Amino acid sequence: MKKIIDELTQAHRELLDGERKVVVLRRHYDAEVEDVWQACTDGDRLSRWFLPVSGDLRLGGTYQLEGNAGGEILQCEPPSLLRVSWLFGPDPGFSEVEVRLTGKDGGTELELRHTAEVPPEFWGQFGPGAVGVGWDLALLGLALHLRGGERVDEATFHKTEEGRAYITGSCQAWGEAHQAAGAPAGEVAAAVAMTTAFYAPEEQPPAPPQQKVTPFLMFQKGDAEEAMNFYVSLFDDAKVVHAERYGPGEQGKEGTIKLARFTLAGQEHMCIDSNVKHDFEFTPSMSLYVTCGGEEELERLYGALVEGGQALMPLGSYGFSTRFGWVNDRFGVSWQLNLP
Repeated sequence: MKKIIDELTQAHRELLDGERKVVVLRRHYDAEVEDVWQACTDGDRLSRWFLPVSGDLRLGGTYQLEGNAGGEILQCEPPSLLRVSWLFGPDPGFSEVEVRLTGKDGGTELELRHTAEVPPEFWGQFGPGAVGVGWDLALLGLALHLRGGERVDEATFHKTEEGRAYITGSCQAWGEAHQAAGAPAGEVAAAVAMTTAFYAPEEQPPAPPQQKVTPFLMFQKGDAEEAMNFYVSLFDDAKVVHAERYGPGEQGKEGTIKLARFTLAGQEHMCIDSNVKHDFEFTPSMSLYVTCGGEEELERLYGALVEGGQALMPLGSYGFSTRFGWVNDRFGVSWQLNLP
């Protein structure tokens, strides 16, 4: 991680705050000026540390960075000066980027100036870090490229410990430049927080599994699928969600239900065909309780469920609701049917 933080401290940041905002970055590279110039102007090399670029890459030509800015090449003086318009979005306003290279201390000093007219509401929200952090990431990519290293993956860099340290450090550094240019401390702190949240959003922990209660029916005669399809045919908002069957050589009878999920009136249920014979069956002490929407529905459900089964309490008025019926169906499952 120390190497990444060291990269951050290699750069000097400055904000020139006026009607047009100017963010300035300067840093030294241990590479010849010609090498740095080619890395910044050759399309193939740009794609290896920055972004793929297309267009007419010569003075007066236009360029387009993949998924990012485009514009015109306004000034090109190899190997020391490059100035381009930097336009992004439907109404970008004035925006130019200038890169100057100077031989210094056996290497190259790069100075980048991004001058733009920024809407006040956007500037008040993010400050110079909105573009400054992006340029910090770009110049990190250039440093790695000039050393023959691999570029960082900006889509996932913020999820790594060193990446998050670099980005939050960059946000803080641009906050310091913002305050040095005269911005109030409160405005700077808010802008740093917003910029950090944009470039390095906090990873949200996965939500804990939601507590859920699901009726589970165990059939012992190999008729789980028949019962499930019968129940689904009786109710609205009902369907078989998933059915897994025993295959050849498995413990249960081939083709019977290993596990199935189905919904009745939107409520999920589960069922299986037990591959072990137990000494118990379904019991009326545990039943499925259905609140019906009308007389017709009540009678339809009662008639279908009692057929081949057993009426425990025939349809009638028992004093606690308009009508009520209680049956064991032909599979042994108990149902209470109520019309409030």
